[in-house]
Amino acid sequence: MDEDFNSEAFFLAPNLGCPILLNFSERKKEEFRFTSLACSHLENLDNLNKLLVDSIKLIPLFESKWKQRRERRKFRFKFWKSPKMMNPPIHTNIVRGDPIAVKVIHIENFNPSFDEFIELDHYRKKGIFTGNCFQFLLEFSVNKEIKKYLKDYNFLMFDLVHQSKIEKERINFHSVVVSKNKWENFSFVQASDLHVADRNDNIYEIIKNWLSGFKTKAFADFAKFSLDSFSFIKKSLLKFFNQDDTKTEAERMEPLRKRLINPNNNLRKFIRIMNKKVLRNELDFIVLTGDLIDYSTLSNLPADFNEFSNFHYNNSNWKVLKDILLNKHQKVRRGIIRGEEILCPIYTIPGNHDFRPYHYDIRWGNLYKKIGLNLNEAIALNDKLAANPIGSITRNFLALNGYLLEFNFKLNYTFKLGKYNFVLLNSGPDSFKNLRDFISGHPSATGLTNKQIHYLEYLINNVFNDNEHTFLFLHCPPINPQKKISIFDRFILAKVSGGLSRDFKYFKESLGLTKHKSRIDSRFNLKYGTISSNWEKLINFCKDHCFVTFSGHTHEFKEFRLENPEKSKTKVLDAPPFVLRKIENPAAVFYDVYSEINTDFRTIQNNSPYILQTPALGLGGYHNPKLAGAYREIKIEKGKLASFKVFFINK
Repeated sequence: MDEDFNSEAFFLAPNLGCPILLNFSERKKEEFRFTSLACSHLENLDNLNKLLVDSIKLIPLFESKWKQRRERRKFRFKFWKSPKMMNPPIHTNIVRGDPIAVKVIHIENFNPSFDEFIELDHYRKKGIFTGNCFQFLLEFSVNKEIKKYLKDYNFLMFDLVHQSKIEKERINFHSVVVSKNKWENFSFVQASDLHVADRNDNIYEIIKNWLSGFKTKAFADFAKFSLDSFSFIKKSLLKFFNQDDTKTEAERMEPLRKRLINPNNNLRKFIRIMNKKVLRNELDFIVLTGDLIDYSTLSNLPADFNEFSNFHYNNSNWKVLKDILLNKHQKVRRGIIRGEEILCPIYTIPGNHDFRPYHYDIRWGNLYKKIGLNLNEAIALNDKLAANPIGSITRNFLALNGYLLEFNFKLNYTFKLGKYNFVLLNSGPDSFKNLRDFISGHPSATGLTNKQIHYLEYLINNVFNDNEHTFLFLHCPPINPQKKISIFDRFILAKVSGGLSRDFKYFKESLGLTKHKSRIDSRFNLKYGTISSNWEKLINFCKDHCFVTFSGHTHEFKEFRLENPEKSKTKVLDAPPFVLRKIENPAAVFYDVYSEINTDFRTIQNNSPYILQTPALGLGGYHNPKLAGAYREIKIEKGKLASFKVFFINK
């Protein structure tokens, strides 16, 4: 059990990665009610109710310049001679306002219904918590300052605070949002594959220190003296140590500060861009679709830490991620850019990297190239942060410990805004069933369990309506063709047309091929690095019930659309090379850059459903390392999807 849990209430939801949205209207009296989930070792509801009286509050989060302007107007006569009072220094982009009291209206034992899909028994077995769960109905009222803020901005976020009488206060940051949006016109952003880790902020300093020490004259003289008998080695070493006029590979490359890709810095840049959109009322929320961190435990933990200590939030990259999102003070290091606290609510789901406990060697699969290093620099980095080759490929549910307690207690959930259903699913950890995909650097995910399939069936029968659209969010994509189909796959599938290119980019629908020839499902293995289990059922759900499916994982920019295959159905390999069983593909699949060619809502509607892969925010792809810093902006205008284009933080 986590040490933060005690006999008092520990609020789990709403939280930073799954806030609750409350609708605001211009009424004289505005009271809001919302439900909250908490864990406690107390069993008596009356005792729990007494414990929580006057201990829960909400802290409003105001944009600092707005707050400053308001304070200047308020005191403009009294302090007109004081420049410091008129223009006080701003050290943060968010100012927290006066606390708002929260009333406890009702408490009951939490028995999750199927639509909530919270696997409490599974969490208890894994040791995430051992207490009882309770559901609270809470109420609060907004003050005049909040109403004035909502005249200028579309929403206002609150921290949910529980002041414990024994332990330190528990804060669920950015967990309650009051919005005046009617959800006819709104915008949100999807970003994926952040790959945040403490190691990322150390790389620049480690490499710079290595370069400065590696090229000292003493070291060069020692190498020259020691290797006289090996002239061919000496020549290459002297060349690297700048003892001749020929420039080394390192000198020919750009400076490290220009070529190094730091995923943590990419997130900081992303937050600053998103904050500007919020202040222009152009953004309502963000969905982060997995691989939020690169691995769970910090790279520099001592070897004598036990397993549970390793997965404690304070020893994990979940704390690093949260500190970046909240712009908490971090150790000053070279190569780190200035951050800001995010002004926008976020919704999260985990990815396969979020289940990985330990860090890995960046030389594997030439991963160092994705962050802009050469091999010598990668070797120097690994010397400081050596990786265990066995531990690096393991998976452990406890790696999610910090995520479940500090970000989002739900791995699968849904919410509704206007006529749009938002469904967020956990696609699971790395799958070793498709071993070939894992070895090639494109791991599959374990995919959807039977419980998740039943959950989707429940939504179809009880939540979705005919006049609504559904957005599905996963980390691992339902469809991902190999860039070039292998000879092995061609032999097994026996579906390659003679004389046609094997590269799927030549099968864009806009190139004008016939309907049959532009289908890529008859020529390519679409199940490359995708969902291992229940793949056919997921494709059917995307085809029959989803408007758009958003994913990441591949770090590539790929977009597909689905149609009913009519009579011509195709098949895909299940898990080669060990399982050569072929699975029936329930959809005809087409490929193009639909976010660019479909520019009006009518065309978008007529060509749906779509399955989209958004390039990574943190790191580029194998084939294109510079394809990093990406996010997808989705706009709804008059209740209709108007755009879902991809943008880059550096363009």
